[in-house]
Amino acid sequence: MAREQVEFVQAQDLEWQPDPQFEGAECKLLSLDTDTGARTQLQRYRPGHTAEGDNPLCCGEEFYLLAGSFYLNNFEYSAGCYGYLPAGHARQRLFVPDGAVLLRFFDHLPAPLSTDPDGATARAEGREAIACLDSYRMSWDYSVHDIKLAHLGFARKNLRIDPVTGQRTFLFMTSPQAHPTNYQGPQESHPTPEEAYQLHGDLTGHVGTMYAGAYFWRPPHIPHGPFGTRGGSLSLIRFVDGAHVNIWSKEAHAFSYQQPYQPVLPEWMPVTSQSTPGENY
Repeated sequence: MAREQVEFVQAQDLEWQPDPQFEGAECKLLSLDTDTGARTQLQRYRPGHTAEGDNPLCCGEEFYLLAGSFYLNNFEYSAGCYGYLPAGHARQRLFVPDGAVLLRFFDHLPAPLSTDPDGATARAEGREAIACLDSYRMSWDYSVHDIKLAHLGFARKNLRIDPVTGQRTFLFMTSPQAHPTNYQGPQESHPTPEEAYQLHGDLTGHVGTMYAGAYFWRPPHIPHGPFGTRGGSLSLIRFVDGAHVNIWSKEAHAFSYQQPYQPVLPEWMPVTSQSTPGENY
């Protein structure tokens, strides 16, 4: 399997490492496609970091700023800002005044454009940049409801829908004190990969309770759930390479807030189990 299941890891249990693709940055690798080099990672820049000139990549990227601020392409990004840059798009004068932590999604190996200009052209075809989207200025959408998720009292903010594949990136909010009716419900699956990073709160599912900093990459057709939460939650979710479709099991499965942590992690992931209370990454 080119991109192994990760379900789930608390990012706090991974150590920061020098980023081999971005000089002066540190990263925590969350998932990796060993065929294409596509990956999801956290990235940390120290205060005062700069990258002069134009430094386009041969891959497309989505990013969400978790903490700090930075300047790129004459835009100022602060916590909660999202961007999408297609392959080959300009990346002019990066400046990080006070440090920053980003969640970054690359659709191919994040190498300089000069290493694969033809591949970059193909990956960018039909796609336009989203320069800077401040999610705090967006309203929650409560109108789109799958009735089988109604117990979560959820809402979402769509950040991007890919015009070529239909894949969707969005923020997903659940209300507190939520659980399936009579503490049981169906499981769901999807025909496309799903990944998520938990930004706030708690969310309990079939392999335990996720807290801020939890991440999963789930390949297609893997049943999961049902879900509930004591205090509510906020996550960034992506359905990759296809439209978001929920497929529900006919049978009901038990839910418990005490579900033990039973992770499915790749062998290459160096989990240290040294979470620091209060940290979100």
